[in-house]
Amino acid sequence: MDFGKLLGDSFGYTKDGLLGNPVTWILLIVLSVLPVIPFGLALLAMIPLFMTGTVTGIPTVIAAFAVALIVALLLGTFFMGYMVKIFRGEVPLPAVSGFGKMFSDGIRYLLIEIIYTIPVIIILAFSIGAVFMAALSTGPDFEALLPLIGGAILGILIALIVAIIIGLFAIIGVVRFARTGRIGEAFNFSAIIATIGRIGWGSYILALIIGGAIVLVVQVVLGSIPFIGGILQLIISPFLTVFFTRYVTLLYESGERDVTVQA
Repeated sequence: MDFGKLLGDSFGYTKDGLLGNPVTWILLIVLSVLPVIPFGLALLAMIPLFMTGTVTGIPTVIAAFAVALIVALLLGTFFMGYMVKIFRGEVPLPAVSGFGKMFSDGIRYLLIEIIYTIPVIIILAFSIGAVFMAALSTGPDFEALLPLIGGAILGILIALIVAIIIGLFAIIGVVRFARTGRIGEAFNFSAIIATIGRIGWGSYILALIIGGAIVLVVQVVLGSIPFIGGILQLIISPFLTVFFTRYVTLLYESGERDVTVQA
């Protein structure tokens, strides 16, 4: 696999699409900020309650942030729906338009991600939940909780490994969904395995590592810049997202070539 060409094509697609269309870049920045707003509003709403002592307790705080999380996920579907456009193979970079379609695609994309995440959630729930329940029953006895804490750490490590493995399938699955418009295709594991097989498992994993490492390094470098690092991350975030989304799309296409996506 020509990783240089994969990176170059993805960068060119992103550069031409965003630098040539600053309105698209600005709108993507706005879409990326939308999910943060509910948490900010929830926090602002809770501050007066904390100051006056009228908060009824932890359940109120949990409920407030649970609502904020749900709203944030819904707002985040617009950006996810835009990513589906790129996964679909639209060239050049599509405009930020058709918000109803973006929302619909984003909701289905979110549902796919949630389903793929269920095994990880179950592992974490059992691992961390056991420690939490034991703490409630035994009190602050650290020695008694130590074995359970060790088990929780092991559970977290297992969850991380499972998440990585699931992610390998989910990435191709999401592209299949984008290409066919059917949620079921995101879980067509025989077709997903066939696509990865044509790419080559080693090449596929290495390509994801290279692409992910580039995005991570850029984010870390920008974040380390004093005072303006966070602002730069916000500005560059759409560029990195579009770049990696296109990168994954080309990676998928390298495994399909003339193969017709199976129904």
